[in-house]
Amino acid sequence: MEGGRGYPAPLGEAALAFFVQWLGRHYARSISVEEREKPSEELAAAQLIIGRRWRLRVAVINLVASEATYRSELSRAALERRLDAAGLSVIVWAPRGAPLPFDEPALSELAIAVEEAKPTGDGRLEARLPVTLYLRRTAPTGSVVTAFGAFADHWAQFTNRVPGSFQLDSRALHRLPADPQEREALVERIVMAAQQPEVDEGVEIPAFDAWTVTRLDGERAYVVASPQEPSDDLSASQRRALRRLLGEAREAVSGPADARALAVLTVSTYAEGERVSWALRGIDPALYAEFDLLTVLADGLAKPVLEPPRGALPWDAPLGPAGRA
Repeated sequence: MEGGRGYPAPLGEAALAFFVQWLGRHYARSISVEEREKPSEELAAAQLIIGRRWRLRVAVINLVASEATYRSELSRAALERRLDAAGLSVIVWAPRGAPLPFDEPALSELAIAVEEAKPTGDGRLEARLPVTLYLRRTAPTGSVVTAFGAFADHWAQFTNRVPGSFQLDSRALHRLPADPQEREALVERIVMAAQQPEVDEGVEIPAFDAWTVTRLDGERAYVVASPQEPSDDLSASQRRALRRLLGEAREAVSGPADARALAVLTVSTYAEGERVSWALRGIDPALYAEFDLLTVLADGLAKPVLEPPRGALPWDAPLGPAGRA
């Protein structure tokens, strides 16, 4: 522990800080945090005072805790320490399964990338890490690319555009940039590389791994990461964990309140690809009926799964001279 900070940081703490920041901006209200509780690594709770008037009890389910390994936690601690040393108050959302740097110079290179991260236009930032893709022609016939890594689901973009059959090793690339034009530009570079005479022996293609970053109104850095790749077994495990933890979450917010909220933290390479929202929709709604607001936190976004109509929550009223808070 350094300066009162433990490493790696509790991810329930990161999720709560992110949720509070999103909530305040979403409803344009001031929020203070009181009565923090941490029943377990998988569950945290707090009481929020919104607009200096209304009391919201919030529970945070941390689905990432059970996926950690000793090695991944050591790496997460090392990276958070380095980000704190740089004075960066951020959450770095690592792509699912992406290895975290453990020593120098990789730690400093990632810290610099985070510091120089560029806005994506939706409140998030992208940190760009240089990587190399490898392309090799395996046969002169056909017009296809077999891809491994981030481009495995995008092979169709190369069909009938390359002279022969190719293998593309993009395992160093975990997350494509958010900008569609940048994605298309990378595809074009791969298509152009396929025209090179030395492609039979293999050519290198420079690219960037785009990691999501969000700034926090705080004083420390967090890294949300999991060493596990997506799989059906993982999805089934998450569904079981949700059913178990929903009961504990209800108990954690059972005190007097004007409203209750639940936030579920998960790791997903892309926010639109997370599966927890679908898992929640497939669970008996009675298990989370006590909550007025339910969000999934993934890839730098808070995705509402259950949200009342505007104006239904006590603090969700138009701001005016009498009601400003």
